Amino acid sequence: MYQVLQVLFNQVFGQPFLLIGIVVFIGYMALKLPLAKAFSGALKASVGVIVLSVGAGQLISNFGVLVAALNKSFNMTGVLLDTYSTMAASNEKLGEFASWSVYTMLSAFLFNLIMVALGKYTKIRAVFLTGNVMIVQTAIATYIVYRFLHLSMIPTVLIAGFIIALYWGIFSTLLIKPTQEITGAQFTISHQQMLGSYVATKIAGRIGNPAQDIEKLKLPKWLNVFQDNLVASALVFLVSVVGIMTALGWGTVSKMAAGKNEIVYVIQTALTLAANIYILLTGVRLFVGEIMMSFQGISNRLLPGAIVGVDCAAIFGFSPMAVIAGFVCGAIGQICGILGLIIFKSSILIIPGFIPLFFDNATIGVYANKRGGVKALAILCFSCGLIQILGTSVVARLMDLRFWQGSFDWATVWLVIVAIFSFIGQLLGITPV
Repeated sequence: MYQVLQVLFNQVFGQPFLLIGIVVFIGYMALKLPLAKAFSGALKASVGVIVLSVGAGQLISNFGVLVAALNKSFNMTGVLLDTYSTMAASNEKLGEFASWSVYTMLSAFLFNLIMVALGKYTKIRAVFLTGNVMIVQTAIATYIVYRFLHLSMIPTVLIAGFIIALYWGIFSTLLIKPTQEITGAQFTISHQQMLGSYVATKIAGRIGNPAQDIEKLKLPKWLNVFQDNLVASALVFLVSVVGIMTALGWGTVSKMAAGKNEIVYVIQTALTLAANIYILLTGVRLFVGEIMMSFQGISNRLLPGAIVGVDCAAIFGFSPMAVIAGFVCGAIGQICGILGLIIFKSSILIIPGFIPLFFDNATIGVYANKRGGVKALAILCFSCGLIQILGTSVVARLMDLRFWQGSFDWATVWLVIVAIFSFIGQLLGITPV
């Protein structure tokens, strides 16, 4: 019996692809869906986790070449702003305990439901159901707790789950009213920049005029190219890699190219990183839909009338020009932030990634435009870009990762949370993992 339990916990529940599949299967069966649907959904989710792992592993490996070159040439640590790479890096640091992050996700979801059920007292109404974000954030939160406190599985999972649930519930609830003003629908946004979006709704009216809605202006049509994730990722990586290679010097690039034409090598490196992201996102898409459906059915049965929290892209169609303008202004802010790090000789160089660069600033841009028009959008998204770079440069030192979320909330709220856990760990005499 002991050997059976050992295999069950270590080889089954200890494997994220199996655990996710089991969770999806149980969720569908609980919703009384056909056995074939439950089985196919579980299979798709399991394959998706494996595809995600392949893409993340390749991204970490390929990006590691650039990081090593930066370290050797300038004694600088390169940190890429990318959501899923941060999750993969966190799970890599957790090592044999990587499956804990799945338990954290489940506990965080249950805590979220309990907080909504006790809404009379907690004032929390939003159920966080952006599946890909849930998986990413709980993995990172699990590593934060484990890194600084070195606790066993149960306390690590419960502490990380509770903190994540508080973050989900409080900030998704704050966005219910602003989101309804934009969409007229009964949902809220549950993503990575909820505090940033809420702050934008509070101060946009003071620095701009809502009558100057950007949707009434005409923007160049070529900016629409950034609405394609793959194209945008490839362009962002191309600019980033060209910048890194130029800084390294073409002599170093020639050595790295190992006989290839330097220009071809640079282009191949950038497009390979974009391909790694594409593989990673393909894996995410395979299993996120299955998880969201099973979770949503459960939450709807338990909490009728609760407000569902969904992906930030749900509001993009209500203000498409604000989406593009927010991205551009945020990119300018990030560039200024990076130049500041270089001028002041920071030991960490932040490398932009498309996901936080686009989704963060696009989302905040929509909220800012609604309350303060184009002027508020430009100022707030530019400021957001700066904060993404500068905040990440601080938290990256504390976490000792080559990747970080890069989103507004993870450069502000989670910077504070990481600092608190770091301080507690120091008081207890614990050496970070």
